[in-house]
Amino acid sequence: MVKDITKQIIILYLSDYGRKYYLREISSLLKKPHQTIKPYIENLTKDKVLIKNERKNITEYSLNIKNKKVYDYLVIAEKSKLLNKLDEDTLLNILFEKLSIFFDDAIFIIFGSASINSLKAYDIDLLIIGKKDVSKIITEFNEVYNKKIHNIQVKDMKDLTNELILEIYKKHLIFNDTEKIIRFFGGLYEKNRLV
Repeated sequence: MVKDITKQIIILYLSDYGRKYYLREISSLLKKPHQTIKPYIENLTKDKVLIKNERKNITEYSLNIKNKKVYDYLVIAEKSKLLNKLDEDTLLNILFEKLSIFFDDAIFIIFGSASINSLKAYDIDLLIIGKKDVSKIITEFNEVYNKKIHNIQVKDMKDLTNELILEIYKKHLIFNDTEKIIRFFGGLYEKNRLV
């Protein structure tokens, strides 16, 4: 079982698989003492999920993307991030529930500022991957909740421009088929296309 603190550590890497963090930086971002964080970091390093890089007096940690088990940790962290966001953001939770009937037919990703806070965002950017027509649900949502949804629909992730892929990668909330999206991002990252 993946511990909550472990998920919180991995969540830090979700918007940049190449990011490097110092132990003190991780503890500051998670608002926990570094003595609490250190055993979890050491376990992730021992399991080869994180790479420990020491230079002089500086130790930094990065994802070991060559270890394919990392993708499973990323999927768990993405799901944890989604569930936490749905608990705190009622508007996104309602949208999630309305779109969930189409999860077998399409993939839905919220991106941009709405993935951080939908109430403060001007609109909700929604990527739909698949052919399913959900325009009726989107129109009803716009009218009832007075929040515009700007949707982009493509048949496949490969149909997106590099600029849009990068924007989605940096700020996103994956509603469904998380592993497929994570592996897509990971494949691009391994080819140095997410820079």
